[in-house]
Amino acid sequence: MVAALLASGAWAQQPAPVEQPPAEAALNIPMGDGDKPDPIKAILEQEVQPAPGQYTYNPQGRRDPFVSLMKPVSAEEAKRVKKPGPEGFLIQEVALKGVVKTPEGFTAMVLGPDGKSYFVKLGQRFYDGAVTALDGSSVTFRQEVADPLSPVRTREVRKSLYTTEEARQ
Repeated sequence: MVAALLASGAWAQQPAPVEQPPAEAALNIPMGDGDKPDPIKAILEQEVQPAPGQYTYNPQGRRDPFVSLMKPVSAEEAKRVKKPGPEGFLIQEVALKGVVKTPEGFTAMVLGPDGKSYFVKLGQRFYDGAVTALDGSSVTFRQEVADPLSPVRTREVRKSLYTTEEARQ
């Protein structure tokens, strides 16, 4: 008897039927003059989305994550074009190879990123700074800092002929 009741499903609980809303209401499609939905009206009332390949971004005070961080910091820097020779080299790109004493003072020989050697004197401009001091074993540069978050605008960079261990001996 119990087997018959289980087989008939009388003991199994049936969920209460739930009324389904009409498809037009679920899709939020406006109705036309009759009972049929008006698909043209639905298309015209939809919000316009950007075309594929284009995007819009509302920054709300944040930076755009799709814009490269490698772009120039300012419009002034974007206008600056690198010149040939030391005027177009960054200070970090050059290496000090020698210092020569002349009757006018010291002259430094630096190796540029192009593999050529250049003689520079006191006051020589580089792309991001200038030579401020020369002595028998080192050159001091004043480098202009391009970081907008940095509190300092310039810093001193010293390049020596000798490593620190060789200079101590």
